[in-house]
Amino acid sequence: MAQKRRFMTLFLALALVAALFAPLSPVSANALTLDEINEFLNTSAALGEGTKANPVAIIPINHIDGPKEEDNFYAFVPFKYVARNYIKYQVVFISCTCRSADVNYWSTAFVELTLPSSGLLDDAEIRTLSFDKDSTGHYLAGFWGDSNPIPSGQTYDLIKTEYLPYYVGKTYAQLKGLSTTDDIELADYQAGEGRSEYGLDVYTGATVSTNNVLRMIHAIFQHHGTDPFFANDPALVKAEAPAAAPEKEEAPAAAPVASAELAPLPAPVDETRTFKKNKDDTEEVPCTPGDYGPTCSSIGPHNLLEYLNRSDIFYIDTRDHNDYMKKHFRNFEVVPFFGLIFNADANEDASLPHLYGGTPTEPVPVYEESDEILEALFPKGKTLFIMCQSGGRVGMLMNILKARGWDMTKVYNIGGMAQYTGPEYKAITVDTPEMIMNITYSMEGLTRINP
Repeated sequence: MAQKRRFMTLFLALALVAALFAPLSPVSANALTLDEINEFLNTSAALGEGTKANPVAIIPINHIDGPKEEDNFYAFVPFKYVARNYIKYQVVFISCTCRSADVNYWSTAFVELTLPSSGLLDDAEIRTLSFDKDSTGHYLAGFWGDSNPIPSGQTYDLIKTEYLPYYVGKTYAQLKGLSTTDDIELADYQAGEGRSEYGLDVYTGATVSTNNVLRMIHAIFQHHGTDPFFANDPALVKAEAPAAAPEKEEAPAAAPVASAELAPLPAPVDETRTFKKNKDDTEEVPCTPGDYGPTCSSIGPHNLLEYLNRSDIFYIDTRDHNDYMKKHFRNFEVVPFFGLIFNADANEDASLPHLYGGTPTEPVPVYEESDEILEALFPKGKTLFIMCQSGGRVGMLMNILKARGWDMTKVYNIGGMAQYTGPEYKAITVDTPEMIMNITYSMEGLTRINP
């Protein structure tokens, strides 16, 4: 069934392309760009962000044949999923054009490429490369479409154990200068435990498949660079928008303007809003600067996207790690409020590791170093966007920060993960649990004020 589904995916992609081009004259077909085709494929079938199906794409690939001549060709990306700090892809491509059509099957690679903290495509690396099982071992996400063994005698198992692992951990910067396997240095290929006896000569000139694995890697890295994560990579900006006039060539010099174009931040509390100060109240009252609940916040699900990915803001999630792993926004730091920051009994119970006891409005430091640690976690003078599950614990934290001397004009309660259900947040949300952790919170080497 898994193999049948893979062939059906490819068949549907090809059928969509055929349907798109069928009614067009040669002139109008030539006028279409890949971007237009990909937009049609995704919008006409309601694929991608905000849906239950992954986006698809057709991408260019420089296929290479036996005499090492290049042909412009295409690969298909029927699967893309953004995980916590990497993206999963399936890439369907043809590895060898020299076989007869009845056995010229297309290969499907399962590839995971990282999202580096630098935001630069050159620093992205291959996390997983497979032509059978995915990284969890639960799904046959790949398919080896070439013969086995290949004409020169190498089996797929040999390619799987000796050739493919070479690429895992390599960055785009390390690989984009390699045209064929002939360009791989033997010493580099043999680096790593148990690889000292591996040879490259069994692949160089013996089969075009290994060369086209490399070409596929180039193609998927370039497609990886189109993800919004790499929007600020200056190398990609230059590659995608070459200057047609001298004025445009000078565009990089204007890059510093970006910081001046950041949307101005409103005050943390929106005083135009009203709320019930106590749950039993019958009437609402206006929000005031000391009202730290999410209802009064100026930043929330209605406008958070306007203020993300800024270098002048610290983004913090105060849930515990297991809740964070179930569903979270990418690039939010985890600081567990109930795990480390506050417990009402912490100042009286030495078994509790928390920084503060008492109440949120009158917090009692448990350690001499409590304020110092709190400032390391929530830097004073910095703008802080803080979230939790519903916004309640952020309100408690903000009261603690106020009591310990923070400038509350820079601290925002952006609500909770439960409130961010709109499709506009799908692209930055990770909702696939990647691990389960058994967590023990503790403080060591600190001086308790009341032992």
